[in-house]
Amino acid sequence: MMRNNAGSWIIKILLGVIVLVFVFLGLGPDRNNGSNIVAEVNKTVISWDDYRLAYNELVDGYRRQLGGNLSEEMIKMFRLRDQALESLITSELMIQEASRLKLQVTDEELEKAIVDLPYFQRDGIFNMELYEALLRQNGLTVPQFEAQQRKSLLISKLRNMVESGVQATDGETQELYKYKNTQASVRYALMDPASYKSITVDEAYVTAFYSENGERYKTDPEVKISFMRFAREDFRDGVTVTDEEVAGFYQANLGRYQTPETVEARHILIKVAEGATDDETAEALKRAEEVYAKATAEGSDFSALARDLSEGPSASKGGELGAFDRSSMVKPFADAAFAMKAGEVSEPVRTQFGWHVIKVEKKNPATETSLAKVTDEIRAALVDEQAETDAYSASEDAFDMVLGSESIKEAGVTAQLPVTESDFFASWKGPEAVASVDRMRIAKDAFGLEVGGISDILEYNGTYYIIQSMEKTEAVIPELATVKERVAADALTQAKMQKAEGDARALLALLKDGKDFPEGSQVTESPLFTRDGKDAGDLDRKVVEVAFGLNATTPVSDTVVKGNGGYYVVALKEKKIPSLDGYADASEALKAELLASKRRDVMTKWIEELRDGAEIKRDPRFDSTEEEQ
Repeated sequence: MMRNNAGSWIIKILLGVIVLVFVFLGLGPDRNNGSNIVAEVNKTVISWDDYRLAYNELVDGYRRQLGGNLSEEMIKMFRLRDQALESLITSELMIQEASRLKLQVTDEELEKAIVDLPYFQRDGIFNMELYEALLRQNGLTVPQFEAQQRKSLLISKLRNMVESGVQATDGETQELYKYKNTQASVRYALMDPASYKSITVDEAYVTAFYSENGERYKTDPEVKISFMRFAREDFRDGVTVTDEEVAGFYQANLGRYQTPETVEARHILIKVAEGATDDETAEALKRAEEVYAKATAEGSDFSALARDLSEGPSASKGGELGAFDRSSMVKPFADAAFAMKAGEVSEPVRTQFGWHVIKVEKKNPATETSLAKVTDEIRAALVDEQAETDAYSASEDAFDMVLGSESIKEAGVTAQLPVTESDFFASWKGPEAVASVDRMRIAKDAFGLEVGGISDILEYNGTYYIIQSMEKTEAVIPELATVKERVAADALTQAKMQKAEGDARALLALLKDGKDFPEGSQVTESPLFTRDGKDAGDLDRKVVEVAFGLNATTPVSDTVVKGNGGYYVVALKEKKIPSLDGYADASEALKAELLASKRRDVMTKWIEELRDGAEIKRDPRFDSTEEEQ
C-alpha cells in the first residue's frame, strides 16, 4: 500500500513521523555521540567498523579451515566476537608501545614485504596489475592495504624485539629431551560395561531413569511451510537470444576475449632510495651504465649478471620477470620494454625504484578469440541471465498476488502457480522438499516467521522463494511410551556402567591397601611407551597420561580412569629415564621447539603487563550483544 501510494501526502507525513521517532529514540546512527566506538585503548578509538571488519575476517578464516561448516553455535563456542575485539585491543596496545619506543617501518621494508607476498605474483614476480585487482576485489585501496601492512610489520618488529632476549640453554634442552623420551609401562585391569551380559533393568529402573534424564529425549522444535519456487532453469526454455544480441555482447565485452601484447624480459635494478640527492642518483646511474656495458659485451650472460649485480627481488632468478603487459609495469619501464626487439638490451631506464637495464627475450603479439568460438558460451550466459531475470519478475508478480490472498495456497490456485507443502522439519535439517543446497538457509528464514507469516522474496543461489509458515511444534519431553525402546537401552547401558565402575573402585581400593591384582583378574601388561603415545598401541590415551603421573611412591592411580573402553585400574610397572645417547641428533629441533614455547610465554606475559598498565574501555553494548548471542 505504501509503495502504491508513495506520492500521497499522508504517506509522506507517516514517513516523517517514523524518521522523527528514530531520531528522538536514538535508533539512527549518530557519529557525534560515540555510537561508532566499540572500545578505547588509552583514549585511542577502535570503531565498530574496524571491529566488524576484524570479526568478518576471523569468521571467514574459521569457515575456510572448517570447509564452510561454521554454525552460529560454533561461533559462540569459539567466542569469535570476543576474539576479534581482543585482537584489535592487543594490536593497538602494541602499536602504541612501538611508537613509544620510536620503532619505524621504512618505505623500503614495506615495499619488499609486499612484493614478496606470493598472491601478488605471477610466475614468482610481483605484478602491479594483479596487486591492484586483488585489493579491489577485497574492498581495499592501495593506501589502505599498505597502511595495514605497515602496522603489521611494526608489530612484527616489536615482537622480535621482545622475543630477542629469550634463550634456550643446553641444560633446558636436555631436560626437554629426557621429558619427551621418558618411557613407562603399566599393568591395568579394564572393566568393560559391554561385558556385563547378565545385567538387566526392570520397569521401575527404566521409569526412574527417564524421570532423571527426560531432557535427553526432548524433541526439536519443528515447522511446516508452503512455498513457491522460481528457478532459473524453469525459465530457460522461454528465452530466445538472437545472433545480434550475441554479437552485441561480444563487442561490448571485447576485452574478455582479447589477450594484450606481452613482453618476456629480464632486468637488472640499481636502486635509488626515495629522497636521494642528485649525487646519489648520478652515482647509481654510473653503476647502471657499467652494468649496461657488461650486458652488451660480446659473450655476456645477462642472467648471471642479474644474479650478481641486481638489487631487485628478481635477482635470484636471474632478473626474470616472466610475461607482462603494459599495465603490469610502471610506465617508463613498460614504454622501454615494448619499444625494444627481442634480444635487445636497453640503456639505463629510470623509474621510481631506480635504474633498470632491461633485456627483452620474447615479444608475444596480442590475440583475439573470434566470435564464432565463443558464440555458444555467450548465448548460454545470456539465456541464464535472462532466465534469472524472468524468474525474479515472476516471483515479484506472485508476491503481489500473495499479499492480496489469505495464503500462498490460495494465491497459487488463483495465479495457477505450483505451491509445495513441506513436511515438518527441524532447524538443523531443513525441508526435504527443497534442494539440499538451499535447505539450511530456508530453515533459518522459516523459523523466523510467525505461524501464518509470509516471507519477502528470498534468493538462494539464483533461485527465488516465497514461503509461508503453516504450523509449528514446540520442543517437548515426550511420553515415556513413545520413546521407551530408546530409554530402556540407555537405562541398561547406565546400569552396566554403574556396575563396571563399582567393580573398578573395589579393585582400586585393594591395590591402594598394598595388595596386588587378585588371582584370576584379567590384567594386561603394556609395553614401554612415551608421553606422546608412541609404542602404546591401542592403549587408551587417558591411561597413557595417568601413567606418567605414577612413580615408586605412588605406583597406583588415585582414581579409576574412565576411558573409551570402560573403567581402568592402573598400576605402574616400570618407568625408564633415557640417557643422552640420542640427544645430539635431536638437539637442534628440540632447542627450536623450546625456544618457540618460551617466546610464546614471554610474549603472553608481556602483553598481559601492557594490558594491566593500560586504560581500556569497552562499549557496554558489546558485552550485552555477547550475552544475547
